[in-house]
Amino acid sequence: MHGKNFATGVVMVSLVFTEAPAQTGVRVPETLTLEAAQSLLMDNSPALLSQRLNIDIEEGDVINAQKRPNPIFSGGSEGLLSSGDGSFFNNQELSLTFRQDIETAGKRQKRIRFEEADVEIAGMELKNAVRVLTFELKQSYFQVVLAQEDLTLARGILDQFAGVIRLNRIRYEQGEIAGGDLRRVEAEQYRFYEDVVAAEVSLENAQDRLLALLGSTDFDQYFEAVDSFDPQFVLPSLQELRGKALGQRADLTAQRARIARSDLGIDLEKARGVPNISPFVGYRRDFGENGAILGVEIPLFVSNRNQGGIARAQAQRRRHQQLARLLEVKVLGEVQLALNELAGNQRRIEALRGEYLEKSRQSRDIAESAYRLGGASLIEFLGAERIYRETSRLYNRALYDFQISRAQLEGALGGDL
Repeated sequence: MHGKNFATGVVMVSLVFTEAPAQTGVRVPETLTLEAAQSLLMDNSPALLSQRLNIDIEEGDVINAQKRPNPIFSGGSEGLLSSGDGSFFNNQELSLTFRQDIETAGKRQKRIRFEEADVEIAGMELKNAVRVLTFELKQSYFQVVLAQEDLTLARGILDQFAGVIRLNRIRYEQGEIAGGDLRRVEAEQYRFYEDVVAAEVSLENAQDRLLALLGSTDFDQYFEAVDSFDPQFVLPSLQELRGKALGQRADLTAQRARIARSDLGIDLEKARGVPNISPFVGYRRDFGENGAILGVEIPLFVSNRNQGGIARAQAQRRRHQQLARLLEVKVLGEVQLALNELAGNQRRIEALRGEYLEKSRQSRDIAESAYRLGGASLIEFLGAERIYRETSRLYNRALYDFQISRAQLEGALGGDL
């Protein structure tokens, strides 16, 4: 998927669904492209759906942070239950008060900004989850492609060997070979049939793993992964990749946001060291006399001025700084290792495609022609066939490894190359 489409997918995940039902019947098209698979992942992955809910959770904390303290009403009465010189209320000390806490030092706004930072971080964590799952998706998708290529190879070899069987049956009927030689050739055919069965099972398992990743439990679906291996790729410079990774990796961006949130937390803890003001008004009836109550309460922060909270917030900031440095080293290491793997796999492909694969194919074709003409033994032909089969498998695996190392590099960068 191109970078623009991929970024659009992240926005769609972060904005669309709030409460999505469990997805059990995700349908995939019979011809599945990698881009279509990514769209299905964004819309149906339970992992992404659950990660999206973290944003809603943090937004709930923002709502609480926006609320002012609730007012407090209190009332009480004290006096004689009965007296001969007046009514019940004239023999009571009755008081009714209404108090409202007023937050000082900008506590409310600082609390809101602190909680809003958590929403921002949750969005970055969602983007990072997309990054991780996108790599898993590419890995699963190209496992399907690899299984398809191996199955095509196995079926081709089996069909080609079936022609050899037919030739030997004609030779046997014409008396040119003994029955034992025919049985030996037919027995060898099972080896190639076993390759077909193993490739079919591998394809079914690869498809089921991809379906599960997309959030489907309907494993009876059959589809073809139509994006082929494409090893054409020019390696970018390491310096370019390092700068790109440090600038756009979502987990690193989230960690830097945690440092900024720590600064907000320090400011908030310092504000909590400033006492709130609690003015109150009320009414008092004192043994038949009416009166008004006016006052204010101010806690005296003589000893505890939230020094512990401030120290804790400052320590958290230092910890997040160290974690950011650690993550930067990890990111740069992942870029380096992925680039090394990609370059190595590119060399393997060039060597196999440029020399070994074609030579093994030519050797197999020559051995088959010679065997058909009686100029080569069955052992020689089977040996050439096995070499071609193994070389072709190695080539398919090299193509797969190239795509996986490319996906690892894109994952290390946090976006498409």
